[in-house]
Amino acid sequence: MNTLDFLTYHETVINLRMNCVTISVIYNIVYFAVPGQVQELCLKPGSHNISVNWNKTISNSYCVTDYVICWTHDANGSNDSSVVPSEQNSFVINDLDACVEYEVSVRAVNKNKSSDAVTGNTTTETAGN
Repeated sequence: MNTLDFLTYHETVINLRMNCVTISVIYNIVYFAVPGQVQELCLKPGSHNISVNWNKTISNSYCVTDYVICWTHDANGSNDSSVVPSEQNSFVINDLDACVEYEVSVRAVNKNKSSDAVTGNTTTETAGN
């Protein structure tokens, strides 16, 4: 009785035994973790800036590579964003209009995914404050 066992080709193992063919395929499953949301977003307005602080994500914090901060001018709808490294948990948005409401959001991101944004609103102070 001839037996040919274990011919490996491209991660496929083929076993041939007595006119019976068995094919087994080995799959590589890659799982991309989704970062959790940032915690306790805090916005402190000045006349032409907003200091943004947050506590880092608790869920899947190991996979966070950056934080994305976005802000939108309430009156004219203009928006902008900035990216900071995962080691950072604060950012100052500068060159803003005085006495205007802004919507600010922060989200944790990695190479493939991002968390849901945590959003807050604040109004910059009048000029001179």
